Amino acid sequence: MASISTCTSQSAQEETIIDNGGLIAVEPPTHMFIGTYTRDESWVNGTADGIYRVRIQEDGSLAVDETAAEVINPSFVALSPDQKNLYAVSELGRGNEPTGYVHAFTVNEDLSLTFIAKYPTNAKSPAHVSVDATGTFVFVANYQGGVAMVYERNSDGSLEFLQQLDHPGSNSHTHMVKVSPDNNYLFIPDLGNDKIWSYKINHASKSLSKTMQEFGTVAQEAGPRHMDFHPTLDIAYVMNELNSTVYVFDYDPETGNLTEKQTLSTLPSSFNGSNSTADIHVHPNGKFLYGSNRGHNSIVSYSIDETTGALSLLEHTSTEGEVPRNFAISPTGETVYVANQNSFSITSFHLNEETGILDFTGNTLSIGTPVCIAFF
Repeated sequence: MASISTCTSQSAQEETIIDNGGLIAVEPPTHMFIGTYTRDESWVNGTADGIYRVRIQEDGSLAVDETAAEVINPSFVALSPDQKNLYAVSELGRGNEPTGYVHAFTVNEDLSLTFIAKYPTNAKSPAHVSVDATGTFVFVANYQGGVAMVYERNSDGSLEFLQQLDHPGSNSHTHMVKVSPDNNYLFIPDLGNDKIWSYKINHASKSLSKTMQEFGTVAQEAGPRHMDFHPTLDIAYVMNELNSTVYVFDYDPETGNLTEKQTLSTLPSSFNGSNSTADIHVHPNGKFLYGSNRGHNSIVSYSIDETTGALSLLEHTSTEGEVPRNFAISPTGETVYVANQNSFSITSFHLNEETGILDFTGNTLSIGTPVCIAFF
């Protein structure tokens, strides 16, 4: 079974076989690798030791196996499709730190990690890492400077620099590197520029080039942060951090173009506090969309129209913790795990695949400043 990582958001498209709206031939994951913050920053009180390996027990509860690697602020991690390698950004951004890094590891048979090397990301605060479906490319987005990096993955898991993607403006904050379901395009939500940059992946030449559209757009100061694609429809969903909205786009797989078709709030109308969004995922069956609210501390759930991909609000579910940074839908589609960054916990929820409703299982794992969940 290939890897499934909510942090790289490749899971539903790559790993799940869909048959008449149901999920088949999907093995349940046995472990997670957890990205964390290890030190205090201006926005977080980091308490972790590095990358954790967590065991999913038979009753669905979680247990920490070990600190698999000691890395400073390994906030996002991604597994290669063959599960042989794990890549983790080191989110460095202080004044005396001119660049962040991406660390490469070998995943051993006992799921321990062996360090290969670290590679500069040529800007501060790398915020996301992903691997394409073939395992050829590793991509990194830097929050500071609007720089995205393209590396080639060698057979031993080491990386070679291929290309640097620069985005204009002093306020450019690239927050994600998202590969399209067909593996032909790379999309980069830019929170500061209110754009979703788009690049054609040229597999033969191992290079990226701008699409004709160059970028999709959202409202001014919306702050696009993360995105996901529908598993069967040509639809993309973008989560906007700053104004707590989700955008629905028509996606053209021939050109990579994004065309806006719907915008919804992620918050209940009665809420008047401060909030910022974080993560977004389509359920593997394509029937539901979920997003995390930091401030309201909830997962917002939507139903998806099976023909148009349009959204309708279902409910808001408390994450039973504070500042839900990222969350993961199990590849079996039955469980949601939420990384509550500021309450140092991962909580789990049963997901009804017919209604989309979430119910808290009562299981909570105490763990240092969790950010990202990658299933093994």
